[in-house]
Amino acid sequence: MRFERSILFLLGAGVLMASRPAVSADLTCSSSATLEALVTCIRDQMPGRDSGIFVTPTSTQLTAWRSVVRTMMGGSCRFVLPSSLSSSTRIRLLRDANNGRRYCVLMEVGDRNSDGTVDLGLGTFIVDAAAERELAHSAPHATADLETEIQAVSIFKATRSRSFLMAGAHRDASFTDSVCQRSTMVSDVAHNVTNAFHATYLELAAFYGSRPWWGIQWHGMARDTCAEDVFASHGMDVAPVSGDKILELKRNLLAERPTWRVGVPGSSDCSLNATTNVQGRLLNFVSASQVCGRAATSYSGRFVHIEQDPAFRLADTWINAVKTTWP
Repeated sequence: MRFERSILFLLGAGVLMASRPAVSADLTCSSSATLEALVTCIRDQMPGRDSGIFVTPTSTQLTAWRSVVRTMMGGSCRFVLPSSLSSSTRIRLLRDANNGRRYCVLMEVGDRNSDGTVDLGLGTFIVDAAAERELAHSAPHATADLETEIQAVSIFKATRSRSFLMAGAHRDASFTDSVCQRSTMVSDVAHNVTNAFHATYLELAAFYGSRPWWGIQWHGMARDTCAEDVFASHGMDVAPVSGDKILELKRNLLAERPTWRVGVPGSSDCSLNATTNVQGRLLNFVSASQVCGRAATSYSGRFVHIEQDPAFRLADTWINAVKTTWP
């Protein structure tokens, strides 16, 4: 198969590298000069709730997505996308206008019916090849948990973390029930495995192996769901032990925001422990083939699940605490 030669061209403050020529239907967010602007643009063209627009990727596409994630995590952003992804996604190298740093972005751009919404709901993955912290920030319920996607990418950027991941569609975009966890739609990436979001976690786990890293998921809860303003867990209803990162995060948050009510398992009645979260199960020693139906029996500490009331999702209120917890 003949691969078209990658092209390199400037777009405002950003630099775009494409694996194929742009076509009129592609939603490239080309005018976005910062990560926050880019994520906002991508979010606004994602399939929304009850849109019915979510296509379960094929096994070939998921394998290809993982290969791209692996290449990006290895520090490269100059490569041709696999053929199964090249018609719908783009590699973009963005120089952020605020901090001058360069980020490699994998994003869905295909809009074949020109309706302003991407066709598949694959998602977005961003890597900082010169990162200082091995943290993988993610927003699995972008648009559903309002502003968590902007919060997550802003914290990723300000803390010089390694990667950022965002789901490609509203959690209820699909009309199809999941076969992984039947109480959810297939578009809910935190509770299903046949999606690019989960494939990214699989590749991150393989990339790091036994080396230390943390996958932090930023979620939102309704104001009256729990007594606390913020609730952090490891994907199990188990009290964290002394020295645990979520205890450190709680202490550092309260040092910055002493009026906040911050809870963790064992000291709260909040039930949002992410025990059914398939990425949490994966990082908590459940085999990849069993994460749909098997709960974790112990936790690694690598998975950090954060629930927040609406007024507590501003990145600036979290940045120092994250930096101090993961120095």
